Amino acid sequence: MMCGNGVQRDAVELKKQGEAGLRRRIQRHVVGRVHRFLAMAPPQLAGLCKGELLQMGVQNPQVTEAGVEFHGKLRDAYAANLWLRTAGRVVCRMGSFRAGTREELFHKTAALPWELWLNEKIPLVLSVFVEKSRVSHQGLVQEAVWEGIQKRYRGLNSTFSVAPSAGGREWRQRMWVHLRRNHCLLSLDTTGPHLHERGYRQLHCGAPLRETLAAAILCQCGWSGNMPLVDGMCGAGTFSIEGALMARRTPPGLGRNFLFEQWPSFREKTWSHLCKKGREGERRGKNAPLLALDLDSEAVDAAGQNAERAGVRECIHFENMDFFRFEPVQVSLNSGLLVLNPPYGKRLKTEEDGLYGKIGAHVKRVFQGWRFAIVAPHGKAVSQLGLPGARVWPLPHGGLNVLVVLGRV
Repeated sequence: MMCGNGVQRDAVELKKQGEAGLRRRIQRHVVGRVHRFLAMAPPQLAGLCKGELLQMGVQNPQVTEAGVEFHGKLRDAYAANLWLRTAGRVVCRMGSFRAGTREELFHKTAALPWELWLNEKIPLVLSVFVEKSRVSHQGLVQEAVWEGIQKRYRGLNSTFSVAPSAGGREWRQRMWVHLRRNHCLLSLDTTGPHLHERGYRQLHCGAPLRETLAAAILCQCGWSGNMPLVDGMCGAGTFSIEGALMARRTPPGLGRNFLFEQWPSFREKTWSHLCKKGREGERRGKNAPLLALDLDSEAVDAAGQNAERAGVRECIHFENMDFFRFEPVQVSLNSGLLVLNPPYGKRLKTEEDGLYGKIGAHVKRVFQGWRFAIVAPHGKAVSQLGLPGARVWPLPHGGLNVLVVLGRV
């Protein structure tokens, strides 16, 4: 770890080396080095996220309280952003050091090679967490880190100004500062907008599940495109679209931009190669049937447009019809997976109209042999379903928990 006059030494060295020297330093210290990353995921999804990383070939990923930690080169962070369906974002552990005083935190932050990582045109936003440390005030910790980064750039004769907010710009660089028991961990976001923002769901119907949660529920049910899928109350089409992307083996990050593309270290050829390999691996043949139903014609139209943007419109059969009038035998469907995200909450008083009781009765009557995943707002709705042998999986959704009822009829 550099400290003391490390910044001045780097400034002199950079003046000697120029732009070519900076590129060599980026290659040596950023691109060519193994780093520690975190795939952020809530505890309920961390196991699924770990499984995804193992399928990608990541060695020995470890579940932690914040998600799944793994080691790899920068291209592995690119790949994680491209392929992970259940994670929220991918962060790089930028620095880890002891900081028992404000001065120590300041100097050790200033010694890190920020010019190799940060885009000077993108404002930096800090999130600070302090626990059981001598520097116990979050404001003091934030100031020390701000000033340390600014000193680094002043020493390199840079005009970069670290900004405390996004300033209305399209991009912002987030960094998390964790000071725990006098040990500081600095983590840089590589993702940008949350990974659930795939880019296809521009039309909404009510309060749909996040794309990451829909994908996680499908993964938890063991669905991979080898059996029929019925999205019985499709809304904006999230379940069916995520199902189609999974069936086709389409990377969920294709077609969107990521923060790491704005970094000084970005390797466009590496990223283009990963995207090309992802497209080449897509399964374009005929998959098992995917049906998306909704009583609301506007919802069906919105879901179809979202599916078009996702590139899977031809994979899904959309139907404007009442779920309670649908029977799989009428369309010659063998047993598969039924997913339901009913319009619960303020828009529908489910306790009064007995919606979940009707769902349970209909599922038991016409979906014999099918697996099911049904989203419910609370335990009373689960009881109304009356589906024997079902298990309940609580998931975070919009700051609250929803219950996903899983089982087989």
